[in-house]
This record gives sequence, structure tokens and C-alpha cells, in this order.
Amino acid sequence: MMKLVMGLGNPGEQYKSHRHNVGYMILDRLAKKLDVDLNVRKKKTVFGKGKHGKMDYLLLKPLTFMNLSGEAALYMASFMKISVEDIIVIYDDMNIPIGSFKVQVGGSDGGHNGVKSIAQSLKSDNFTRIRVGIGRPPQGDDVSDFVLSPFLKLERCKLRAIFEDVVESCKVSLLESPIIAMNRFNKRIASQSFENCEDNDDDDSLV
Repeated sequence: MMKLVMGLGNPGEQYKSHRHNVGYMILDRLAKKLDVDLNVRKKKTVFGKGKHGKMDYLLLKPLTFMNLSGEAALYMASFMKISVEDIIVIYDDMNIPIGSFKVQVGGSDGGHNGVKSIAQSLKSDNFTRIRVGIGRPPQGDDVSDFVLSPFLKLERCKLRAIFEDVVESCKVSLLESPIIAMNRFNKRIASQSFENCEDNDDDDSLV
């Protein structure tokens, strides 16, 4: 059995800390937790291989830009004979408040072009999603500018507070099942408190 975890983002140092690159950030943390080196480059992807019991898995970042994420998904799923149900996609979601996330199997793309590209390329939306909230832009602001901008200080604090749970939900979805991850994390995160987060937080670490 082979499974695939994809973290979505845009390649390049200039995009590294942007909202749209949350998927990359989480995948890097997951790779570290699972002791997987992301050191293989092939067909506009960078990935690493891991093993858990009889199950093999890949942790992958597309090196296409976000709107072409489906090219990487289709290439790897076809080449490694991975079923859609065994694919997990981690990405930023404007429909979820910052400091929250949701594990979900299937569903719409919610206006996310990377997820839309994957569903179109695989001809199915029945993959697991780890949707990490980035909030919405102020009314009247351009959505593209918003997702391609860095987080504010308070937002960084809220993200750091949930990163461990997000990574653990990815691990549980991969090594156990998405349903177990949904039951374990979706309700827990709704009660997350951010009392220690303040606007004057000077810690700018995310990546």
C-alpha cells in the first residue's frame, strides 16, 4: 500500500512565509516529525519516502505554482499507483478562521485553486483535506494580494498555537485514518484559546 501527503504552496524564497504557503510549512514539520528527508526532485516535485509497518508513503511539495498543483498529484498518483482515497492534501483556507483547522474527506474546493486543480486532474474530489484557516481579507481588499502576503504578528501567534495539532492530525490521517483524525481534532480545535497571543508578539517564526 502506498499513500501520498501533499503540502500546497508556491516555490521560491519570496513566497516562503506567505499565507498561501501554509501547506508547505505543515509538510516540513510533518517530515521532521516522521524523520523523512524531502530530498528527491522529479517532475516538478520535491518529496521524501517513508514507511510504517507494511505501508509506504510519500510526503510531497509540488514545485509548480499553486494553480497547477494537480499536475504533481496526477503524476505521482499515476506513477506510484496511489488511489485518490489514499491522498491527503494540506492547504490554506480562507473559509476557516485563523487559529483553526479542519480534517475533511471529499467536498468542494471552496474556491481554492490548488485544490480545484487536484480534483480536476484526478477526476475526483474524494481525497482527504487538512484545511488550515488563514481568515479572510478585509472587505474590498484583493484576495490574490491577501493570500500572497505574510501573516501579521497576532496571526503568527495563533498559527504557532495550532501547528502541533495540525501536524498530529496529518500524522493520524496518514498512519491511522482520516475518520479517526476528524473525530479527534475537529471538535478539540473549536475550543482553542489564544489568551497568550497579543498584537505585540515579537516572535516572527513560522517557517
